[in-house]
Amino acid sequence: MRGIIYTRVSSDEQVKGTSLDDQEVRCRQYCKEKDIEILKVFREEGASAKTTDRKVLIEALEYCRLNKGKIDVFVVWKVDRFARNAEDHFAVRKLLIEYGLSLRSVTEPIGKDPAEKLFETMLAGFAEFDNDIRRQRCTNGMLAKLNQGIWPWKPPLGYKCGNFKRRGLKKVEPDPPDEKIFPLLQRALKEYSKGIFNSQAELAAALDKWGLKEIRGKKTPTQFIDRLLGRFLKFYAGILVNPWTGEEKEGLHQPMITQDEMYRIQLIRAGKSVNNTQRNRYNPNFPLRRTIICTSCTKPLTGSTSRGNGGLYSYYHCHNRQCMMFSKGIAKDILEKEFCLYLKTITPKENFLAVFKETILDYWEEQSKTFRLEAEKYEKKLTELEAQKKSIYDMREDGSYTKDEFIERRGEIENRITATKISLSEARIEQFDLEGTLAYAANFIRDLGRQWFDLTPKLRPRFQKLLFPDGIPYQRGKGFGTAKLCVIYEINRQCDGDLSQVVDPRGIEPLTLPCHGSVLPVYHGPLFNF
Repeated sequence: MRGIIYTRVSSDEQVKGTSLDDQEVRCRQYCKEKDIEILKVFREEGASAKTTDRKVLIEALEYCRLNKGKIDVFVVWKVDRFARNAEDHFAVRKLLIEYGLSLRSVTEPIGKDPAEKLFETMLAGFAEFDNDIRRQRCTNGMLAKLNQGIWPWKPPLGYKCGNFKRRGLKKVEPDPPDEKIFPLLQRALKEYSKGIFNSQAELAAALDKWGLKEIRGKKTPTQFIDRLLGRFLKFYAGILVNPWTGEEKEGLHQPMITQDEMYRIQLIRAGKSVNNTQRNRYNPNFPLRRTIICTSCTKPLTGSTSRGNGGLYSYYHCHNRQCMMFSKGIAKDILEKEFCLYLKTITPKENFLAVFKETILDYWEEQSKTFRLEAEKYEKKLTELEAQKKSIYDMREDGSYTKDEFIERRGEIENRITATKISLSEARIEQFDLEGTLAYAANFIRDLGRQWFDLTPKLRPRFQKLLFPDGIPYQRGKGFGTAKLCVIYEINRQCDGDLSQVVDPRGIEPLTLPCHGSVLPVYHGPLFNF
């Protein structure tokens, strides 16, 4: 009688131990006692009882098929080494019968006798039952960890596994950040959420430049970036997702990014946000460049520095060659001094600042009510969308949706949830001391010239743009002309001017406070440009 031996273990640890070798020794001893000639031994190393990837078993069955009529028995240590599912057990058993082989177990009495057949069926059922119990216990344990806010599996790149130093023990704490990789990925995600990178390849190149390539020992592929911005994104935002139900749970691990940044990344990847990075044309040596307008050709002045016998000389001048003021420079120090004096002429008086403060307080109270109502609306909408999402998962489970329909509907509802969460975040206004803020603002605008000098050179162009949205005209020898001002200063200028401009009670409230004996002129647009 001739036969083959098939041995299998369920983990790599058993491969490194004695289980596999012991099975083979006992199977060989059984064959010797039964006078079975061993043609070949098939060893399945580390094949999990739950996986269908049983390559060596397939090789063994193919060997039996090719040698049909030359092999009599298929020897295993136990029935559960052969298969851990009753249906699979008898499916493979049927193949062995077709190839003319009988199944033999070293430790269990199975065979062709009715009692032996019954016992084999019971063993196969018990093996399946044991496997199901193990799987359920494992699943329940993982669910318990998820509910505690701990990721029970290996975390994505950027974190260290919580039990990496204690092999064989379960996780009891969240995964800590990897000191080297965590800050690199955090920087990448935060900058991507701001629209700084135009492509995944550009982000991958930046990560390698920052040191990820050196740490990992290989170049960062775009496939990794795709996982970083997709599959692992919620984990990086501090959210754990139940893989069976799709439910989300706040994790205890340290997040790399905020949830708002996560939503923005999702919108960018969905093509609903654009990179708005602009070229910086700021020159710190000439802060009034592009703000001062030539009265002759209405082109903005530029600046340049020339070298003379006494050293360097800086000038503002018109760059339009067709303009009569071309090459007629204005000394940098003189123009900037005149600009500071001009700022004093548009600085509001104290009576206007008092009206301004009361007006903003009333306006804030009115707008905060609107924002609260908006937030309540989005909260209600978000609750409805979450209920729809749960319904979609339920319909997938009961078979109402096919897999493709489920994926499409899930993607649609998640996009709507993301957009609604962003709207809700923007509608929520933090409480703060508005009166204190207004007092600071009043002190700021009382002396614009000093503020301009105190600002860092890089902030001066923005300050100028806020005050003079269309620039300010200047004529050499005559000084500054009348410029369009931002809303606050425009109202102040009107208030200081002709009193015939005052209007009915539909203007900005309150209407009873004095402003040179009048009320504020009406303005139906927004109060601020900044």
